[in-house]
Amino acid sequence: MRHSFSHGLGAPNGNIRQKLEEIFKLMLMVWCRQSQANKLIALEPSESDKTVVVRRGNEEFGFRIHGSKPVVVSAIEPDTPAESSGLEVGDIIIAVNGISVLDKTHSEVVKIAHSGSEILELDVARTCEVVASLAHEGGPALYSGYLWRAATGRHAPRWTRRWFVLKRDNCLYYYKTDSSIHPVGALMLVNYQLTEEDAGKPHGFRIQRGGGTRLQLAADSAEAAARWKAVLAHAIDASNQRDGWLEVTMRNMKLPPSSIPRPDCFGYLMKLGSKWKSWAKRYCVLKDACLYFYNDGNSKNAF
Repeated sequence: MRHSFSHGLGAPNGNIRQKLEEIFKLMLMVWCRQSQANKLIALEPSESDKTVVVRRGNEEFGFRIHGSKPVVVSAIEPDTPAESSGLEVGDIIIAVNGISVLDKTHSEVVKIAHSGSEILELDVARTCEVVASLAHEGGPALYSGYLWRAATGRHAPRWTRRWFVLKRDNCLYYYKTDSSIHPVGALMLVNYQLTEEDAGKPHGFRIQRGGGTRLQLAADSAEAAARWKAVLAHAIDASNQRDGWLEVTMRNMKLPPSSIPRPDCFGYLMKLGSKWKSWAKRYCVLKDACLYFYNDGNSKNAF
């Protein structure tokens, strides 16, 4: 035992990270197993568990998964069956159509999901409550109301009515309705610009950043559009004022991943390129709500 412990201390950082990631996955498995056991013996179902039914649309179900043993919902495409079903990013998939997949690999889960059924019944362990509670801690809304949001795609944009909330953290959250608890999206307004270009709908405007995410929005009236543009312009100006958090973030971008103190999470993720639309494995570090991307774990700085 002594020899094994000493060898572990002398292991490279990469091996330590790998061991920590394995421990974290084991903790997730234990939590999911406990959740299943509680479901069997409890009189009431756990609030963190849910059964979601996703009906296939014209092409796909509209969500992606990541990892293996267990797999986690990593992305949900807008205006797809997955989004309307209530599936959330971060949900851990416990079973697919009655088949337990906690011990299944990524490819095995994909095979089960595409086994010919047009309907997926997913038993999931919900993790988004933690994220949602943090979002609510941002304080009361500075401004809120309904706006039309354009879903971008290959064809003409499809407009969907969403409830938008601007909070004190200068982040714009949007929900399905004004009674929804969990946001379906959010946009941190740092380095964004508000433009009054034609958004393809009356009373429209855009929030965009060079090479980044773009939101095409429209209000129900000219007065509502003017109010929204005023509060968003003020929030964008406030976000662009350099503060301590931005200073630290800029410094961390110049450091190798191992030099970022006390990261919240770290490890490899698959990242979809914005230009060539291809997947690449990147090393990521999450620290104070900022996600840093590196070519690999030995890179000298983030990109």
